[in-house]
Amino acid sequence: MNLASSFLVSLLSLASPSSDSLKTQSAIFNEVCPVMGEKVNPKARTVVYDGNTYGFCCNGCDKKFKANPAKYSANVSADGKQFVGKRAGH
Repeated sequence: MNLASSFLVSLLSLASPSSDSLKTQSAIFNEVCPVMGEKVNPKARTVVYDGNTYGFCCNGCDKKFKANPAKYSANVSADGKQFVGKRAGH
């Protein structure tokens, strides 16, 4: 392989998504915030936990979720559409 083709292969590998970047681009599992019970804001940060990508109503809720993901993930119904737990305070 010459220098030009080696460079091209390097560029292509940078452009193609890795498995890590695919995980961060996963569809959000839930429709309601597992911390506050509000509608998920698609622009807020997400957290991957137990095979699901959780969305939140705001960027502060991701920090609370990370502190106790088992507790907060239990606040969302199995289909992710309903809040079934106790709301946390901001």
